[in-house]
This record gives sequence, structure tokens and C-alpha cells, in this order.
Amino acid sequence: MNENYPSDVKLNENQDGTVSFATDVVATIAGLAANEVEGVSSMSSAAGSSGFADMFSRKSTRNFTKGVHIDLDGSTVAVDVTIVVEYGSPVPDVARGIQENVKKAIETMSGLEVKSVDVHITGVSFEREQRAAKELDEQQKKFLEDAESAAEAEAEAEAEAEVEPVAAEEAPVETEADAQDEVEELEDKLEEEAQTVVDEDALNEEDEDDEEED
Repeated sequence: MNENYPSDVKLNENQDGTVSFATDVVATIAGLAANEVEGVSSMSSAAGSSGFADMFSRKSTRNFTKGVHIDLDGSTVAVDVTIVVEYGSPVPDVARGIQENVKKAIETMSGLEVKSVDVHITGVSFEREQRAAKELDEQQKKFLEDAESAAEAEAEAEAEAEVEPVAAEEAPVETEADAQDEVEELEDKLEEEAQTVVDEDALNEEDEDDEEED
């Protein structure tokens, strides 16, 4: 529970009845409105708290009254909001955004008049910076992996290109037609040699006949 008091706010009273609500409702409205502002890392404990964990805690969606104190005076309310700001966010802009958003939300939703919204900053969160650094590391790692994969693929392609010409230089497989041509060439050569032998025998016989006549 919140430390706000009194426990109930009497908003309206007439002949038809009374409208009232718990102060935690106003604190919840204020907490939600503060969390909507860019640069708010989380709601913190009350100003002056020594809780170290609050300086680096994440936004909580379970307890929006944390870090919010409501001071009611009739239909007028003063709000204290304690936050942890994200590193790199301009603190004056964040504080001004909280004041405007909380005031508008409470007055619109509850009908109460907001007298003041005091913003207390108890710490700085580096969570966003750490998350950005982690994402950058992951992107660089992926880039290196892709580059290595591309280099390996290129090397494999070059190796295959070097093997292909060697395969092209291998002796062609002899076909049946090629074998038939070789047989025919061999037969022609044998016929020529046989004819040459016949011609030489005939020439020798003519020489012998001439010698007998002499």
C-alpha cells in the first residue's frame, strides 16, 4: 500500500449520493502518466531513499504507485514523483514532461485540481546504453560470420573452376564409330601392302624372263 493519506477522497456529494475513491487511484494515475514520459527508466523509492537497487531497476507494471506521494487538501492535490532517469536523456525535459503529463492525467480523470507536481530524480539507469551496446556487438558478430561464409563459398567456387579444365583435357572415350574407322584404315593399309608385294613379284618375274631371252 501507498503511504498516501487520507485513505479515501470524497469527490462529490449531493442529493443523489457521494462519489469517493481511494488515494491509491490518484497515485496510480500519476505513476502511469509519469511512466509514459520518454526518458523515465523506472519509478523509484521516495526521495532520500538509500535503496541502491532502485537506481538500476526496470519499469514495473505491477506497482504504479511506487515513487508517488499524494498530498490532498480538499479537492486540491500536490504530487511528489520520484524516478530513475535513463542515461543520456535531458533531465529538465524529462521533469517538465512528467509535470505536464501527471497534471493533465489527474485533472482529466479525477476532477481534482493539481496544485503542484514535484519531480525527484534518485538515479541514472544505463540499461538502454547496455542494451544498445549488446545489439551492436550482435550485429558486428553477424556481419563477420556472413563475411566468412561468403569467403568460404568464393574459395570453393574457385577450386571447382580449377578442376573443370583438367577434366576437359582427359582423353575422350572412344565410340563404336571411331573403332570402325580404325578397322577400315587398317584394312586399307594391309591391302596397299599386299598390292605392293604383288607388284614387286610381277616385276621380278619380268626381269627373269628378260635374262632367259638373252
